[in-house]
Amino acid sequence: MSTKGYFAFPPPISGTSRPYPTSIPQSPNTKEAFVDQSTPGKGDETHSEKPPHDEERINRLHKERELIELSEIEWVRGGGVLRDAQGRRDKSRTERIRAELKLQEEEKTKMDRWKDYDERWKALVASDKALSFADIPWPLRTAPSPRDTGAFTLPAISGFLFESLSVRSNAVTKRSRIRGSILRWHPDKSSLVVGRVVAEDVDAVREGIHAVFHCLKRLQDDERDNNNTV
Repeated sequence: MSTKGYFAFPPPISGTSRPYPTSIPQSPNTKEAFVDQSTPGKGDETHSEKPPHDEERINRLHKERELIELSEIEWVRGGGVLRDAQGRRDKSRTERIRAELKLQEEEKTKMDRWKDYDERWKALVASDKALSFADIPWPLRTAPSPRDTGAFTLPAISGFLFESLSVRSNAVTKRSRIRGSILRWHPDKSSLVVGRVVAEDVDAVREGIHAVFHCLKRLQDDERDNNNTV
């Protein structure tokens, strides 16, 4: 199977306009300002008001650049390799896009895992049906079995609770995540859940809830200690 390795760049804009930009920003949120250098000294007039046609041209160039960046991303996503204006393989830009795509996929996995956990809890609370051990949304990446109560360890629970906090768009603090989890798993509230569990799973569920709450209290104590030492 041959490796993709060609990316066609659009031709330059006619007249005095600059050609299409061919580099990509360091991150998806990075935006570069395009300065019209066709007139000597214009690039130094950073504080002067630009005529309407210059604003339109800059906006057009930004849109054209965004289209080029999207095309590059899709090309690399499909296994292609970018090339520079001279037709040479641009390994640096290609690897940068590959790294960004990989990070985005990892972040999506983390957010989806937390969203699924949170939605399962809301559905459980909203219903009144009988529950088994497997019906409980345990705060773990891998669902445990009723006989595997040793899975409720501090590293496993903290790893699940905090992994989505590393996502770049996250605005939730560790303290807030711990507090919300303690309220959810508090014995007073969880007793309502235990009361709906089928007889053969009651002991395992009760033991699992106790282990989760114990880990959450330890996380809360550690977070409090860390804040006091700052």
